[in-house]
Amino acid sequence: GHESVADDLSNLGATLRKQGKLDGAMTKLEEAREIYCRLHGEDHGTVAGVLTTMANVLGEQGKHAEAMGMREKVVDIRLRTDGGDSDGLALSLINLGASYGAEGMHVEALVRFEEGLG
Repeated sequence: GHESVADDLSNLGATLRKQGKLDGAMTKLEEAREIYCRLHGEDHGTVAGVLTTMANVLGEQGKHAEAMGMREKVVDIRLRTDGGDSDGLALSLINLGASYGAEGMHVEALVRFEEGLG
């Protein structure tokens, strides 16, 4: 079904990322995100997962501000779907802290790291 197509696109995007084919990776990940959103809506763990991979690609492309915005969205999704106490939320907060650090926002980074490490 559509879910397996989205899963395959997401896995292909992750593989392309590992191969350094970042533009191709982003295209496949965006296609997967669109399908997941149609199936589940924006507030779903699969959407958060693919957005995390997309943020990693953006970071590797040097697009740190865009990556940071995407990671903020992931934290918002995790808060709404997982509640305040989950491994997914903790990792998302740590990733967001790394984005803040890459942008020179060290105070904000430290706060996110502390929240993520709980």
